[in-house]
Amino acid sequence: MRLFQTLLSTTGYFLLASSLGAQSMGVDEIYLAGGGVRDAGTYHVATGTWTRTVPTVRGVDDVIYNNTASVGGVFANGLAPAGFDSPRFMHAGRIPSTGSAGTANRDLYNVNSITIGYCVSDARDIGPLNVLVTMYSSVVPCEDPGLQVHAGEILVQGLPFHAPGIAGPTITCWIVNFDLSGGSEICLMGDGDGTFDADLNQDSFGVELQFDPGGLGHVAADGYVFGPLLAGDRQWTVQAQGELLVSPGAGVANCSSVSGGGGGTYFGPAECCAPVPGFDHSSGLDAQDQYWISARPWLGAGSGCYWFGGYQNPAGCGNYDLNSVGPGSFYLKVNADQSSSCSPSVGDLGFFCPPEDHSGGYPTVLTGLFNSGFETGLHLNVGSGPPPVQGSANLGYFLVGNMDASPGILVGDGRFCLAGGPAASFGRYNVAGTNRLSLGVFGNLGGLANVSGTGGVFAAGFDVPFDIDIPGVGAGTIMSGDTYYFQCWFRDGAAGAGHSNFSNALRVTFP
Repeated sequence: MRLFQTLLSTTGYFLLASSLGAQSMGVDEIYLAGGGVRDAGTYHVATGTWTRTVPTVRGVDDVIYNNTASVGGVFANGLAPAGFDSPRFMHAGRIPSTGSAGTANRDLYNVNSITIGYCVSDARDIGPLNVLVTMYSSVVPCEDPGLQVHAGEILVQGLPFHAPGIAGPTITCWIVNFDLSGGSEICLMGDGDGTFDADLNQDSFGVELQFDPGGLGHVAADGYVFGPLLAGDRQWTVQAQGELLVSPGAGVANCSSVSGGGGGTYFGPAECCAPVPGFDHSSGLDAQDQYWISARPWLGAGSGCYWFGGYQNPAGCGNYDLNSVGPGSFYLKVNADQSSSCSPSVGDLGFFCPPEDHSGGYPTVLTGLFNSGFETGLHLNVGSGPPPVQGSANLGYFLVGNMDASPGILVGDGRFCLAGGPAASFGRYNVAGTNRLSLGVFGNLGGLANVSGTGGVFAAGFDVPFDIDIPGVGAGTIMSGDTYYFQCWFRDGAAGAGHSNFSNALRVTFP
């Protein structure tokens, strides 16, 4: 990774730019909170209740990931104006398996607690602030989460918004623990797939945060500033091959340890970080000093890789000042049950049949997530849909087939890959009055809003049911080990009357 010249932005914060191989990275702004950082307590997902006095780390758990070195209430901006959903941020790091460095004692982790940090402006207390937390067993850092191995997700509503005793348009940060015990645990595999490959593109896990998802709390629509609390120090993370090497501990008096991140975990050594009262002081193992964020069209920013600065931080671990940029990524702590194992349910997803461009000049992308939908646990989602047309709606729905019939056949403006091959048959999820109705309408941001009641909590995409019916194959039930193939068909009004197209296709083997 090349370190580019430091640039001073007009807002008074230091920003830098970088590149990692072919992966280009943009520069993101960082902000200082004036209202301080407060502990919101623990939210119990199973019961939907709060305990304000329970500490965020419970003694019966192992801390398996710890990126918590304080950088003084600095956070990433997630401002979104009226009419837009909030952006999605994804942090990547590593949780070791038994094959890496001999320090871990397991390959599967039954995650029962996640602690995050976030910041929000509180000039007006309208709330509630909701957050969707999604965990990925295996990620390629800085690639779209829709292409990653999904492990599970939780939706928490009614997060603290206004800080009592603070008046005026200031920004307050909160640390909150999510207790997943009692049925909401998430199973993660160490080093992405349970095997250490010495390659962060294969060994990393990810956590995605989306604040005010779908605009349900109207926080984004009212122009509030919000985003993840930043933490960690690049000097205490293991450097990936090709990155600028910096000695951990530089700038801290009497520090000779070279721990490389992971301090404060059951498998990691202590780090040479000066404690900050009220905070932990660790950097996550192999924490990426970059992150993925979804498109922010109101800023003219597309989806992709962003970062907060360079490696030079003379203030040392756990410190921040405007003469240096220290944060690596997001405040994040992950705990796992010491005494229980788990069985991951990840299934298998494969992409085929590259889509043709629609009238907007780019293709529509179909992705799938396991452990997200009801019944089969598969949720299909569509992004980068066709541009809106005044006075009409771009409708779409999902299709299912019994085989990959690539290269398929040309239908309308796109390529249909569930038909055209020997013995290839397909069915439509457009059966009114059943759970096999997936009809949706594409919105301004290109997502398919489900209008059939089968799109999950955010009424988007489609939750695939057990019931399946493919003409020529017959009606039946999706079973573990079954493989089916999916595409999305949609109208493209901007291309002209009667025009339609298809997304890419997915091959899915059910867990």
